[in-house]
Amino acid sequence: MTDTSRPDDARLIAYLDGELLGEERDALTARLASDEPLRARLDRIQRGGRLLAPAFEALRAEAPRARLEARLAAAIATDETRLVLERPRARAWRFPQWQPRLVAAALALFVLGGVAGVSLDGRMGRDTSVTEATAEGWRQAVAEYWSLTTPDTLALTPTPERAAAELQAASAKLGVDLSAVPDAFPGLSFRGAQLFDFHGRPLVQIAYLDPQHGPIAYCVIADPDHKERAPTTEELDGFTVVHWASGGQARLLIGRAPAERLQELAQKVTG
Repeated sequence: MTDTSRPDDARLIAYLDGELLGEERDALTARLASDEPLRARLDRIQRGGRLLAPAFEALRAEAPRARLEARLAAAIATDETRLVLERPRARAWRFPQWQPRLVAAALALFVLGGVAGVSLDGRMGRDTSVTEATAEGWRQAVAEYWSLTTPDTLALTPTPERAAAELQAASAKLGVDLSAVPDAFPGLSFRGAQLFDFHGRPLVQIAYLDPQHGPIAYCVIADPDHKERAPTTEELDGFTVVHWASGGQARLLIGRAPAERLQELAQKVTG
């Protein structure tokens, strides 16, 4: 089985492992010097190894093995999990004394967090250099999670009953009425709301599918500073992010759409 959605990943992993030699390594080094998206992908793969360590330690202490293996079976088809399982040789310096199946189980639990409520700091954020309890840290956590989302992830539209229940639960947790959010962005197809936790703060991710630009998320998190922040655009892990704060909530839009598109969408909920 080959990951055709990211054909450069095998070479990037071999590059990190020191297994890419001669002209092939020189060619990739030259590409990295001029290809910003490729450098961003290399950086994300390299950071991924650091993120697995705290995830595995938390899982070993908190989750029964049978439940992890059941979740692993469901997650086996995802690109990121296959990338770990199909490696020809384990990277021992990244995963010392770990069984590959348990490493994949740690990934599976993260991928399958869903509406039940996943702690983005508890499972994947103990390394405070990656995810800190700051205004910037929650955006990084969202980008790390959203990188696992594809159009196939959002292929199914929730029933009106399920959508209403998800939005009601999210609104109650945040103390903000989100019932009108599905219709807030013309041209986007609503795909459901998920409730997470970031360092003890409720974080709601509302998913949409753009027919031209793919998955887009509108996220809202309780803002303890209660500061007003004007919309700001940035690039984060290959995504365009527009973020702002108002009414005691920090908010963002994230996707691979052009900045102008996300800025236009942000005006629908900031004006």
